[in-house]
Amino acid sequence: MTLDETKRVLAAIAIYEYRFGKPDENVLKGWHKVLADLDVDDAVQAVLRYYADNTERIMPAHIRSGVKAIRAERRRLQPSAPRALPSRFEDDINREVCMERGAASTREVLERLLGHIGASRPELPSAMDELRALTAGPSVVDAEIVDDEVQS
Repeated sequence: MTLDETKRVLAAIAIYEYRFGKPDENVLKGWHKVLADLDVDDAVQAVLRYYADNTERIMPAHIRSGVKAIRAERRRLQPSAPRALPSRFEDDINREVCMERGAASTREVLERLLGHIGASRPELPSAMDELRALTAGPSVVDAEIVDDEVQS
């Protein structure tokens, strides 16, 4: 927020707070130091919400907490696809559709992940191939039996 935008917030306060009057330069700079990191539209909205419920003089902390509440409300109302879980209060048809959609997106993510893992990992022989390699040659036991028979 710039100094001019802070002046706009103070003008919104002056509409409701007749004792506030036109702030001098030092008051403007003081409020700006506290409110500089806020969005001007959110700050003006916080002023309007404050005076909708209160008759006391507003302070910068009231505006900051109002903006915090506005941001939390905005986040809460913003839809989030990964968190769109079916509710136990929804109709069964809606729940089934949501669960199928969630399973399909999960399947898609897992396929990509497994494809990436498979591409980056060297090809390993299967356990069956290793077993065949071990049993393909003559065994030590067979060679001893043959030697015993030859000697007898």
